[in-house]
Amino acid sequence: MSGRAAVLAPGYGGTARQPILRALADALATYAIASRAVTFATRGSRPSAGYERELADLRVARDALGAEGNDCVALVGRSFGGRIAAFLAAQEPPAALVVLGHPISPPGRPRPRDEAALAKVTCPTLVVQGDHDQLGPYAVLERIAATNPHIDLVAIAGAGHEFGRQEGEAVAAAARWLDSMLR
Repeated sequence: MSGRAAVLAPGYGGTARQPILRALADALATYAIASRAVTFATRGSRPSAGYERELADLRVARDALGAEGNDCVALVGRSFGGRIAAFLAAQEPPAALVVLGHPISPPGRPRPRDEAALAKVTCPTLVVQGDHDQLGPYAVLERIAATNPHIDLVAIAGAGHEFGRQEGEAVAAAARWLDSMLR
């Protein structure tokens, strides 16, 4: 089997030590999938114009994992990190993409660029979403997935954007899916 790895991107303001990323890294390790979590250089300030610095941070981590002998590298992001991973995946398809809680359409603030990026992905893609997520209504994701055969959706029953007590379920779903996709 070739080297398998994942870049893990945090939610807005989070770091590489974000608890959900640490849990995901542990879960991936049980499947022999290496991971590298990033802290965006813009943490603590507004995102960069066009998310260029955040995209660069993901590229650096992806390329480092590749240089370590991993030829199947996925992008995985939590919330804001998932948005950035989806933007990069639409431009430069990874082996797979996972978004944990996509804030695709906050109330009163539709994000057509986010919808277009997700609709454009050509790599295997999993979106794990709370079915009560106010920042990313499940119906919006279902609409996009209905037109893109590369997207799988997993609804976490009773969960909002933060997953809460169901975080372990979300992490397990992502790790299992990545194990099945990264071959």
